[in-house]
Amino acid sequence: MNNLSTSEKILEAAMSLFSEKGYKAVTTKDIANAAGVSEMTIFRHFQKKRYLFEKAFDKYVFSPKLKTLFDSGLEWDLEKDLMKISSIYQEMLCRNERIILMQLKNNELIFRLDSPLRKFPNELNKLLADYFYKMKEKGVIDKNPEILAINFLSSNFGIFTSLKILEKYNTDVDINSCITNFVKTFTKGIMS
Repeated sequence: MNNLSTSEKILEAAMSLFSEKGYKAVTTKDIANAAGVSEMTIFRHFQKKRYLFEKAFDKYVFSPKLKTLFDSGLEWDLEKDLMKISSIYQEMLCRNERIILMQLKNNELIFRLDSPLRKFPNELNKLLADYFYKMKEKGVIDKNPEILAINFLSSNFGIFTSLKILEKYNTDVDINSCITNFVKTFTKGIMS
C-alpha cells in the first residue's frame, strides 16, 4: 500500500473491510485506521461512507475485460461471443463474490435506484442489448434484443448464486459445464 495515493489506500482499506464485515458494520474510523489516515481525510476525499462504498464498488467490481470485449473482442459468432461474455461475467462475479454477497445482505443499498449493485448490470445489459440488436440486423436472431439481454444476464446471475448455494452441499457441479450448457441452449433458442 506504500506506493498508492491516499484515495487508493482508502479505497483498498474500505473494500477489504466492507467485504469482510459488511457495509453497516464498518465505520469511517475503521477505514481510516486500516488505511493509515485520519477520518477527516476520508471525508475530504469521499464526503461520506456511501460515496466511498460506491467508488470502491465501481473500482473493484466492474470488469474492464467486459468493456474491452464489447469494444473490440467480439467475433460476431453468437455462441462464441456469448461463451466469452458468460465466462468473463462469471469470473467477475466469482472474483467479487464477497462484496456482491455483502451488497445482497444490505437490503437498503440494493433497492435504491442508484445502488452500485444495480449500476453494473444495467451497464452490461445495455452493452448486451446493443450486441443483440446488431445480431438481429445481421439476421442471426429474430427475438427482442432487450428481453434477450435481461434473460441472458438473469440466467448468468442465477448460475452464480445457485453454484454458491450448491457449493455448501459439496456437489460436483462445474461452472464451466453450466456456462457451456446454458449458452448452447440459449443460442439454439434465439437463432433465426
